[in-house]
Amino acid sequence: MDKKSRSMPELQMINAMNKIKKLILGCIFVSVSAGGCASPADPFAGEWDWNDSPDTMTFSIDIKQQDNKLQGQYCAVTQNGNKTDCDDETNPNINGVIDRTGKSATVKFDSFFGAKNGRAVLEISDGRLIWHVIRNPSDGEFYAPEYAVLTPHQFTGKGTK
Repeated sequence: MDKKSRSMPELQMINAMNKIKKLILGCIFVSVSAGGCASPADPFAGEWDWNDSPDTMTFSIDIKQQDNKLQGQYCAVTQNGNKTDCDDETNPNINGVIDRTGKSATVKFDSFFGAKNGRAVLEISDGRLIWHVIRNPSDGEFYAPEYAVLTPHQFTGKGTK
């Protein structure tokens, strides 16, 4: 049957199916965006994990993005868990600005061991977040890595990583 000879009920059914397809795609988009994954509109936003870290260390970053401003918090655990450079509470220790390209940002960071005024470059590349310290913080200890490639946090649906 060609398009010209379709009846009114058939056209209504096709229209309803198209609306359902759009609704399903919209729900999928909202689910993925709400799941902590980086979105194209806010590429830095979300939770990021260093999956290729040494066995004795973990590192993660949770970033919020508003326009070209970043604010976030890192968590670095090293020396087999003996040094935890984190805070269980929401206590941002990363602040910065995204450059004109939208793919790189310079951030200031402090450690939770008293070190202040560190600087790092964050870069988005192939869906990953690259962390590169360009100035170590001073007047205290810090345990964040000098360099790390992080991937978006993956939720299992069971409340664990």
